[in-house]
Amino acid sequence: MSIITEGIVWGLLLALLAGPIFIALIQLGIERGIRAGMALSLGVLLSDVVYITIVYLGMSQFEDTEGFKLYGSIIGGIILIAFGVGSFVSKYKAPEQVNITAATYLGYIAKGITLNISNPFVLFLWIGVTKKMMESGFGLPDRISFVIALLATVAITDFLKLVLAKKIRQFMKEKHFNWLRKAAGIGLVLFGIALMIRGGMQN
Repeated sequence: MSIITEGIVWGLLLALLAGPIFIALIQLGIERGIRAGMALSLGVLLSDVVYITIVYLGMSQFEDTEGFKLYGSIIGGIILIAFGVGSFVSKYKAPEQVNITAATYLGYIAKGITLNISNPFVLFLWIGVTKKMMESGFGLPDRISFVIALLATVAITDFLKLVLAKKIRQFMKEKHFNWLRKAAGIGLVLFGIALMIRGGMQN
């Protein structure tokens, strides 16, 4: 298997994970469209690049730091729960009622970054991927190619998810958007609780 193909395979595996990012991406894609969803996806990818850089520079020892998983999981869980509650109690506004500006898209990027870094297990995932990559004996050019292929695959699959979300939007009425917000809110809250429980069990 070539290094590019392996990166694509890993990207597809990550894209199939149904977590809080997936929920937020689909919700935003249905409510605000493809560009808004891709802004959130960009935030996730940017934070992934930061994670990869941190791991590559040898900070994976945080994985074994006493209390890191516990406190990271508690903080991350609180952030996810806060996003979930916010989504649950907020009311949907039609696109014509929302002033979409550059700052709005920056906000979506920031939300993507926040959601991704709120889950410390994303860092542990990148630690695992990076360790495997290094154990395979790849040189620096191959490692860069692997990461680019992986992240490009995730970005493309995110785009396809948003295209599907746009198709779904055509059949939705205002009450359906409010149901979606409540469902997404409940999902994020459950992920936050699960994150805290998981962190406590592994501490």
